[in-house]
Amino acid sequence: MKKLGALFVTCFLALSLSACGNPTPVPQGSAENPNIDSGSAAIAKPEVPDIGSAQGSGSAAGEADPNVRTFRDCTITVTGYSLSKDENGDPALRVEYLFENKSKSAASFSTTVIPSAYQDETETYDEALGYATPAESDPEYTAMLTLIQPGETIVCAGYYKLESTEIPVHLKVLDLRDSSADALVRTLDIASLAVEATTDTTETTVPPENK
Repeated sequence: MKKLGALFVTCFLALSLSACGNPTPVPQGSAENPNIDSGSAAIAKPEVPDIGSAQGSGSAAGEADPNVRTFRDCTITVTGYSLSKDENGDPALRVEYLFENKSKSAASFSTTVIPSAYQDETETYDEALGYATPAESDPEYTAMLTLIQPGETIVCAGYYKLESTEIPVHLKVLDLRDSSADALVRTLDIASLAVEATTDTTETTVPPENK
């Protein structure tokens, strides 16, 4: 009986020591083990400010500029204007354009758009001013007929016969290939400009806002 009791005590002690050697594990990220990241916490996302709707901001970059109009096959920009002289020595309006070919084939300014100018104190704009030829050679004038490849740009200059150097000029550029497209319309104040003798000394002026 004593041997059986001793064996029982020995087994009990062995079980007790085994339990003491394996403590209950501490969960990661708990208060008892703060140095371990459990990875369960959600990362806070930075707040994104509301910048409003994009509606009404224009269909393409640059369209907010009143001197720019994107047509079906090109983009036209009125980059400046000045007073010059035509081949007869009379005052003429020189308008400078930037033409970008957006079609799928070679094209020129003259085969893509129709630039017209009007000068009328009554602002009825019934009759367009006649086209003029510069007094001296102007490479940007001849560039109106130059064919450029898709994606290329070229600077062109149109000349218009003036009825007066005091009355503002109403400029209107239409899409030759799409009659339903809105025209590029600008009002050019020419009263403060001086007439230059040649195109080589002409200084351009950025067109003002529409009046």
